[in-house]
Amino acid sequence: MVFDDEKNHFMPLTEYYHYQLGRVSESTSLSYLNALEPFFYWLKTKSLFQGERILWDSSVLAVKSAIKQYLQKELGCKVRDQDSYEKVFLTNKSKKTVNHFLAAIKAFYKAMIKLGLYEHGNPLVNLDLIEQDFEIPGERKGRQRMPKIAGTEEPVNYRKITESYFKIMKDEWIPEVIGDWDLPYKVYNAGEKSNWTLRDEVIIRFLFETGARISEILDLTIGDYRNRMDKHELSAFNKGSFRRRTKFVRISPETLKLLIRYINTERRKSAKNQVKFESLSDNDFIFISQRGDQYKYNAFYNHWHKIISTSGMKLNIHKARHWFVTSRLRGIYETSTSKAEIEDKKKQLIGYMKWRDSETINIYEHLYDEEKYRDIHEQMIQTYTRREKEYLKNKKTNKDVPASKIVSIQDKHFEEEWLNDFYEGME
Repeated sequence: MVFDDEKNHFMPLTEYYHYQLGRVSESTSLSYLNALEPFFYWLKTKSLFQGERILWDSSVLAVKSAIKQYLQKELGCKVRDQDSYEKVFLTNKSKKTVNHFLAAIKAFYKAMIKLGLYEHGNPLVNLDLIEQDFEIPGERKGRQRMPKIAGTEEPVNYRKITESYFKIMKDEWIPEVIGDWDLPYKVYNAGEKSNWTLRDEVIIRFLFETGARISEILDLTIGDYRNRMDKHELSAFNKGSFRRRTKFVRISPETLKLLIRYINTERRKSAKNQVKFESLSDNDFIFISQRGDQYKYNAFYNHWHKIISTSGMKLNIHKARHWFVTSRLRGIYETSTSKAEIEDKKKQLIGYMKWRDSETINIYEHLYDEEKYRDIHEQMIQTYTRREKEYLKNKKTNKDVPASKIVSIQDKHFEEEWLNDFYEGME
């Protein structure tokens, strides 16, 4: 039997344990319990959804929110929302029990549904993916795919279509420093070559100018533009804000012109109510499909892939966000005149990005320092190369390098103890 922190019988985990005994070994059942007990205690004491504690038998949306919070706050993961599922990235703070926890909690809700104790669907199962048709064509045109055992076709990676709502990614989450400051213009040029639509041009400009996630951009409404006093700003939801507009994004005057042109021309042709900007409802989505529905991630990704392929680049959509942060951070260091000003501007950037963990910027700074070191190292190598050429030239003419120009570490006297220890360590 399982008891809670107040020594009361906790029936759900007891029932789950005995249900699992008929399906897996006793050691596996116990290990699942060990993975779940901390979660249920956290659920009782720290979880929060719409201002209230989350119960184990709450709605699917509430339980999903709880699991996402637990992965982020207690297990040290980074969770990135996609159109219909969540990507879970392990970090250097992540515990090794993440995969085990997700397997345990998924099995728990499966058991509760089977036993009639949970009246909703399994929060760990992506119903949207299950309902889709995943019939993958074979390599022979017009023929069905050969079975795996035949060995005549490349195996299919089913990771992207697994039923799990939370998918663990293989790579550790590390923000990327994008050192190519011309990256947006290369993408814009590729878009022009691929005959991109005005809609996709505006969206991609939003990506690079605002640092927002693609899901946040595609969810923008006409009202999000109208309710900001500045004409270059739009309200937006943030990941984990449950669609509440808790932040804003800011665009350039050029992008604003393109946005208004898109709404009054290209969007108007596809919309079900073909009216101009002034007559649109606040609830109308800004970006819509050719059928007049909301423009979804999967549809946009197909166009993004076509544009990027045209340029020969391999570029994930989220890298636009990394580029934005990297360029903003570089701008902070280049335009600030004091350490206090740098810290103040960094706080502004953290506030704009709505990072839950302010330490995120430290990771970017660490990688930014690496970039600066590469520049210094490159300059050093260029100096070495130049001096080497001078030395070889002097050698050919039998000119000796003056001894006064040769400096040895041993010839210098260092008063700092730490520096002496440093050189001894190098030896």
